This record gives sequence, C-alpha cells and structure tokens, in this order.
Amino acid sequence: MKLISKLCLIALILMFSFSCSSDDDSAPPIENENFLKVENEQFELKSGLYQTDTLEEGLYAFGIIIYDTNVSVVDGEPKPEDDIVNGISFEIYTGNSTKPELGEYIFTGASNPGEDTLASSSILSNINAENQTGETIEIEVGILEIVENENEYVLNFTGIDEEDNEISMNFRGPLTLFEN
Repeated sequence: MKLISKLCLIALILMFSFSCSSDDDSAPPIENENFLKVENEQFELKSGLYQTDTLEEGLYAFGIIIYDTNVSVVDGEPKPEDDIVNGISFEIYTGNSTKPELGEYIFTGASNPGEDTLASSSILSNINAENQTGETIEIEVGILEIVENENEYVLNFTGIDEEDNEISMNFRGPLTLFEN
C-alpha cells in the first residue's frame, strides 16, 4: 500500500511539473534596437543620412537625420520610401573634419555651442515628403552618445523636447552621405 501511495504522489508531482513548465519556456519578445520614442509613441528607425559643413576656426558641423523609413539619395536629393516620415535630427560641432568622435555630445540650447557639442536637435513628426509639410519639434536638452563610428554608427540619445516629452533613441546602422 505504501508503494502505491508513493507512486501516486510521484505521478501527481510529475503531472503538475510538466503542466506548468510549458508556459514558462516561451521566449521573451525581441525589441527592435533601432527606435525613436517620444513619450508614449514609438517609431522603428530604418535609415540615416548625414551632411558635413566647415565652420570657422577649425570647427566642423555634422548634420545627421535618422528616419522611420528607408531613404536613398537620388540626383543629389533624399527620396524617402514612404510619403509620410518621422525621425530625429542632430547637428554636431566637432574639431574632426572626417566624422564625429566617439563620446557624448551634450545639448543645452546654448547660443554659441563649442567643439564636441550638440548644436541643435529636433523631432521630425509626420513630415509629408512631397510638399514638405509636417511638424518640427525642437529639443530643449539632451545627450547624444556616439558608441561606434566605423562601418556603421551606433547612436544613443536621451532628452526632453519643448513640449516636455521624454525622448529616447537608439540607432545602429550605416549613415549615407548627402552632399550639400
């Protein structure tokens, strides 16, 4: 009788352990590493462009725009895949003429930003690519971190826009040069 009781107890334990374990084995959802989040709204970022400009006194400007659609350069003009685009833009001042250095670039809204600073930054919201309408929301403060700048760029940003929305952005991918 003891043997039957033990076998029933073991069978009961095995039944509960097998019935509960299958729910726990599901993989967590994979989040996209290329995103722009403005408060509770999130966009998947797909491509980026950059421009360069020479400023005075050995200072160089790099303008970077990252979009939620694929954008190519055709006849010297950016051509988005979608009619309506969203994104984020940055203007970095640096002493390096070839590309921004790795590190943090802080934007405080100062009128005379210096070397290795973020001179301006804004959110591009619902921009109609054909007639250039939409909304540009200025960013009040933020930090852009360039983690990698070789074959692909790795950029992270956190900030607050003029409407007091929290902003975060991560992007990993190539940036295409868009000539002035």
